[in-house]
Amino acid sequence: MPKWLDLNEVDDDEILLKKNRMSRSLVLDTPEVSEVADAAEEDFLDTMEPAKKSMTIFFMIDVSGSMKGTKIGSLNSTMEELLPSLIGVGEASTDVKIAIMKFSTDVEWVTSEPVKIEEYQYWNRLEADGLTFMGDAFLELSKKLSRSTFLSSPSLSFAPVIFLLSDGSPNDDWKKGLDTLKQNKWFQHGLKIALGIGSKVNMDVLRAFTGNDELAVQAKNADQLRELIKLLAVTSSQIGSRSLALVDSNGRQPAEEAVAQAKQQVLVEEIRTGAKDILGEAVDLGAVNYDEGW
Repeated sequence: MPKWLDLNEVDDDEILLKKNRMSRSLVLDTPEVSEVADAAEEDFLDTMEPAKKSMTIFFMIDVSGSMKGTKIGSLNSTMEELLPSLIGVGEASTDVKIAIMKFSTDVEWVTSEPVKIEEYQYWNRLEADGLTFMGDAFLELSKKLSRSTFLSSPSLSFAPVIFLLSDGSPNDDWKKGLDTLKQNKWFQHGLKIALGIGSKVNMDVLRAFTGNDELAVQAKNADQLRELIKLLAVTSSQIGSRSLALVDSNGRQPAEEAVAQAKQQVLVEEIRTGAKDILGEAVDLGAVNYDEGW
């Protein structure tokens, strides 16, 4: 089991995350980067000595016909408000980028490649129509989670944040698409979060996507949609774009899997607290009045 180090001072080499809600302390540190002998995908986090670090947050947005009207309108307005909030979420030495996919009967990238968040401050409002081909969206995402495509940055890349938003159930073979996506190492090590919109969303699909029930959250109305998107996007971007220094009992750094798991644990804690503030104490979803304001 990795052991967390607790430092009390900040210097050039070690950055203390002073406030965290976990019982174990976080240490932020610049990781050592090994040289890449070849382009093997198993060394997906290794690159040449970076000038800056980078992290991409992917938005997968359901724009099927059930999103028509006030749902897509609320989402568009929220995304317009969100973009400025993502500026500066990473460390000073980290470029945070954004990549946006919309999917319905077809899958389309709104951004042709990941864009620095500072350079993407105008939201192109989305329209809703068609079916929910989420399996196709998973397959397309898997293609882009590669050094040869969307993650080709010459700098050190943190594992991505992947944010899925949907209000319904898939109309295609989503399990096949998700099984393929789960084989992708970038996806395995990334932070996955999902937001269900309204009462008819299939939350079991969203939980299967995140792999953690607490990282799939459901909004019952437009106000909750706005607050939850901001909470999930900003919090996951902050955690995903930081370096975690972990050591085991022998003082050795553990594998990337342990780092990914540690980041997920921090994210769960933050989302659990933040979502409780937004959603309140109600746990009986059958007793909740959904779709208020929609």
